[in-house]
Formats: sequence, structure tokens, C-alpha cells
Amino acid sequence: MSTLSGSFPKSEPGLPRGRTSLDPVDAIAAQRSRLLRAVVSAVAEKGYQATTIADIVQRARVSRSVMYREFDGKLDCFLAAIESGRELVTSRITDAMAEVSDASLEAVVRTISRSYLETCAREPDHTRAWVLELAAAGPAGIEARDRYLDGFAALMRDLDREHGSGLSRPNEHYVALVGGITELVGREVRAGAAADLPHLEGALTAAAVAMLR
Repeated sequence: MSTLSGSFPKSEPGLPRGRTSLDPVDAIAAQRSRLLRAVVSAVAEKGYQATTIADIVQRARVSRSVMYREFDGKLDCFLAAIESGRELVTSRITDAMAEVSDASLEAVVRTISRSYLETCAREPDHTRAWVLELAAAGPAGIEARDRYLDGFAALMRDLDREHGSGLSRPNEHYVALVGGITELVGREVRAGAAADLPHLEGALTAAAVAMLR
């Protein structure tokens, strides 16, 4: 089940109110979480440009006033959702790396590749949203996409220093690596094959090892 995306159908109960209501802080957090999940769901299904505020609040089952209390608008909500997803993806990769007992370059790269691809497959809406739709959100979206890639590039740089060549190469070297990986992922997502992304583990591992050795 997705952690980063989802709609809340009318058949499901809304947030509790009245005497059984949530603590105000918890209620605000729940509403914000619903909005973040809803915008990812809407963008993945309809595309960023076609997604409206109405789409988001209807999927989240919150009011427009709640939406504008939390965010300046669609773009602000979308970028916050992408950042939340980036943090989750990075956290899962970091956790997986911490469990690797074999410190060889190939073992660590394979672990990273597997964790990343499995997370992308479990979160297909988020994957589509950041890989394919962020650029459609204009300059701010492109900047957020660059930040996402730069984070992965920094991870590859650290990996290179600790397990690869031992060198610190120009940043473009690592951006080229993660850019190629993102293109492979994007092609699978465009083909509607996000669930099959883990099969790229071998290709990603081989490419990264070749560039970092």
C-alpha cells in the first residue's frame, strides 16, 4: 500500500469531529497528510497541468479553507509532497545501506539499487509525479527535480569515496550517472510498468559499478 499517495473516497469515514474529535494538532497533521497524498494521486492520474485545487481537496476530503491554510496553492502543495517523498526514498536507501555487511562496491550499489527500485515500485504515483511531472510545474518544479537528482548524485559521490575509486570527481560525473538511471525509470513508468521496476536492479548495479570503480 502506498505511503505517499491516495484518495479518500466518500464511502470512508472522514476525520472525527465533536466529542470524539482529534487533538487539534493531530487533526491539522492528518489534514496536511491527506492533502500531500491527494496531490500526488491527482498529478499521477491527470498530470500536473490538468490537476486542479478541486481535484486535490475532493480526494483529500478536506475543505478549500484547509487547503489554503496549509499551502499557498497547487504548486506549493505539490512541491511539499515531492519533498516528503524524497525524504522517504532517501531514508529507505539509508536504512538499507546500514544493513549491508559486505562493504564491497558491488554489494553496496546493489543494495542501493534494490532499495530504490522497490520503493519506486511501491510508490508508483510518487515516482511518476517526480520523474515525469515535476518539469511541468515550471521553474520551481525544475528546481525541485534538480534537487532530487543532486541528492542522489551526492549519495553516489560519497559511495565513490568510500567504496569506489576513493576520489572525488566532478559533480557532473555523478549527475550523469543518476540522470541515466532516472531516464531508465521514467521509460518504465511511461510504459505503465512501474511494478516491474525491480527487474532493472542488474542494469543499474552494473552501470554504477562501471562508473564508480
